Amino acid sequence: MVVQLTPTTLKSNFKFNRCQQDDELDLRTIIESMLEVVAYSPSKAPAVFKNTSDALEKAINEEVTSWYKGSSQDFAVLADTTKKAVSTVQYFYSRHAFEVKFVFGLYTWFFFYIDDNADWLPLEDYQRRHLFGESETEPGLRQFDKVLGRLYEHWDQLCANTMVCAAFEFVTASVLEIKKEICEMKVQPTALRWPTFLRAKSGMAPGFSCAIFPKHIHPDVAAYIQVLPDIDRFMCLVNDVLSFYKEELAGETTNYVQLSARIEQKHSHRVLVEMVQEVGELHDRIAATLQEDPTALQAWLTFEYGYIAWHLALKRYKLSELGVSQGDGESEV
Repeated sequence: MVVQLTPTTLKSNFKFNRCQQDDELDLRTIIESMLEVVAYSPSKAPAVFKNTSDALEKAINEEVTSWYKGSSQDFAVLADTTKKAVSTVQYFYSRHAFEVKFVFGLYTWFFFYIDDNADWLPLEDYQRRHLFGESETEPGLRQFDKVLGRLYEHWDQLCANTMVCAAFEFVTASVLEIKKEICEMKVQPTALRWPTFLRAKSGMAPGFSCAIFPKHIHPDVAAYIQVLPDIDRFMCLVNDVLSFYKEELAGETTNYVQLSARIEQKHSHRVLVEMVQEVGELHDRIAATLQEDPTALQAWLTFEYGYIAWHLALKRYKLSELGVSQGDGESEV
């Protein structure tokens, strides 16, 4: 896939301004504006081939089910988690080698497994048990360390370290998000950084951003390391814009958008508009930073378009209800 850079003209093309009333800020138009500022179109989305998806799903499912042999675990749940992981890897990292996709697919498997089951998994004590070498009672968590260790096979050691730390932070965030006293606490208007603090931990973004650059293709970490913080932020913002509709339908009040709106005393749609503007700025800045390394730039653009296409394709985000284009249709995952 050859991608031509088209710098966004954010200030002239952006569809909103501060003179508009908040009730005029239509959610569909906000989302379409975000797609516009990153110059996204379905034709730029990476091709996802069924045969390689099937092979990857089979390999990951065999690995995961081996962890739970003899347990009472519902294997249908494990298989569903595998489908989510494979879908993610195939869209985000379509050009990676199969063995790289396999290892990162297992990493992604844990992301979904922990996210979906945080209310009963023994997570709060996970890091302490890890440090003291105490055994895990849950079969999957017993394998988590081994999967994290395999990251070093395919990524620079500094990147792999970052990916491991992101996984540990994600475990902490998963506990924070369900802890009763945290969920019920009054959010103070002076706690300006609380939404960003929680959001940075909860999405494992540093792991996914580092994964863009496996070391056998990108041996020089200096070629891309400066841009990783911007990619992390880009991922969080894009996800939160495209997740907002389904979370609003579910009545969620503790996500990044809603927390920011309460603290900043703004309408949630106003917060979304400001997030879209930042997405456009990040899109331009990341491309500019990587401009001198065409291989790294191409890797980023493949990821960027795949990341957006994945959100648009999944039924879980319910974006077709808003009339947002889904390209080739929605995925069942």
